[in-house]
Amino acid sequence: MADSPGLARAHDVLRVSADNRARVDALSSAASAYVSAASPHLSPSFFEGFALRRIRVLSVHPGIIHCSYHVPPSLTDSSTGCLAAGVVVALVDEIGYAAAISHAQNFKVSVDMSVAFPDLSQARAGDRLSITARVLGHKGAYSGTHVLLTNASTGNVVAEGRHSIFGNLKKAPLKPAATTSLKSNL
Repeated sequence: MADSPGLARAHDVLRVSADNRARVDALSSAASAYVSAASPHLSPSFFEGFALRRIRVLSVHPGIIHCSYHVPPSLTDSSTGCLAAGVVVALVDEIGYAAAISHAQNFKVSVDMSVAFPDLSQARAGDRLSITARVLGHKGAYSGTHVLLTNASTGNVVAEGRHSIFGNLKKAPLKPAATTSLKSNL
């Protein structure tokens, strides 16, 4: 059966040139090198190397994590100049997950996430974002978090997300470092 003209056009549009393949391969290699050096125990990925490395953790308390994020030009939408919505969703996922781990540990997988974008124009290249994630609670093997992204200079809300995670049952919350005591079982 011969390909239809529409299918042939789709194949042409989706075809990746040798030049573009080489560019992506070079980016992937650079990202992998960065992630391997920064986190040798983790599997490197293209995304981790270019997007998530810009997260700076400012404080962590059981159930709350506060970070900053510098918006790079390479992760902005070419038509609007604002941080790409997909990057915001990834930040909600990663930082929401980190807040849940800081409170209850041993989670496995994200099961639901919703993100609202009140004003992406507050996240342009060069802007610094303030990101705060809080654990909303636990119910059996599920935990929920709330993640708020604001422009650090203006305080205006960029995005707000809710994130549900499923995994092992909740463990006792971690205690602040000042009150934690270590006991040896030896």
